[in-house]
Amino acid sequence: MASLQFLMPMAPTAVVLLLTASLSPTAWAAAPPSLQAGAAPAAGTGSGAVSVLPVVPGIDMLTVDGVNVAVNSGPEGAIVVDTGPASAAPELLAAIKHITQQPIRYVIDTSGDPDLIGGDPQLVAAGQSLITDPGTLALSPRGVTDQNVGRYAPIVATQEVLTQMIQQGGYPSWALPTEVFDRPQYQFYMNGQAIAVIREPSAHSDGDTVVRFERSDVVVTGDIFDIEHFPVIDVAQGGSIQGEVDALNQLLNTLVFTSTPIIEDVAGTMVIPVHGPLCNQADVLTYRDMVANVRNRIEYLIDHGRNLSQVEAADPTQGYESRYGEGSAATAFVEAAYKSLMASRSHRHAAEE
Repeated sequence: MASLQFLMPMAPTAVVLLLTASLSPTAWAAAPPSLQAGAAPAAGTGSGAVSVLPVVPGIDMLTVDGVNVAVNSGPEGAIVVDTGPASAAPELLAAIKHITQQPIRYVIDTSGDPDLIGGDPQLVAAGQSLITDPGTLALSPRGVTDQNVGRYAPIVATQEVLTQMIQQGGYPSWALPTEVFDRPQYQFYMNGQAIAVIREPSAHSDGDTVVRFERSDVVVTGDIFDIEHFPVIDVAQGGSIQGEVDALNQLLNTLVFTSTPIIEDVAGTMVIPVHGPLCNQADVLTYRDMVANVRNRIEYLIDHGRNLSQVEAADPTQGYESRYGEGSAATAFVEAAYKSLMASRSHRHAAEE
């Protein structure tokens, strides 16, 4: 049985639930044999603790091993945005079952990073698609067999995330994204509100998305926004500093709102970052300014002929390290930003020739 410990709230309207859970081996009986045999990415022993923060009615922020997971629950089932590391999936699933007895209907992957989506196989196996009539297969070109109809929760993700997961290996075929899109947004309606999964190309990587729950006025950012760390820009996977700035600008300009005039800093869109506490528009604005300032400093140095070593020596993250990370974290951010800016210049020059 899971043991529950209630903590003092961090804010007047917030209740934090610390849930410690361990699942017996029999709890895996419902999982497909391939999952029981270890077809999912290798899982170690999780921390056993999941903190649960009610954000607004119907949406909770669950934090497991430092990763924030969003759960929208309602009469039609649960939507889970990101699933955390594979090692913590049993604890996360137990926490979700404490929130709602409805099945998981959708999983949304905001990137292909294993620390964000490693729990996909276990949560998908515990879920159930809204499609339960085998006759609907005639309308679906995905090659789903009759025996699997309604058996698993579908995964929504970009084409690039699907490609990354296949390249990484270790995911069973039924735990790969099935609702794959390459257009600017993937939209659907469930639990009385519109849900938009919005592409943010070339930011952290080439397959990132953010998720907006319209009626609840909640945005889940994935790796686009990390209130505790410098952005991780995966240049090898198509990430870029300019794409990161563009994504943060889109959050501020079209997805995250606040009251006007601003009387006190309490109203507006609730923002769930990939790590750290619940945020609002002011937090995203501060973060965007930091990223843009560092980009501008590096661009200035490049314009004056500085190479990577000279850019690093100039310390373009000066003034931000104490908040977002010192040492290797700052160095990795500067290096990725420099490389992405140089690559952008090379592409621009090649196009002009």
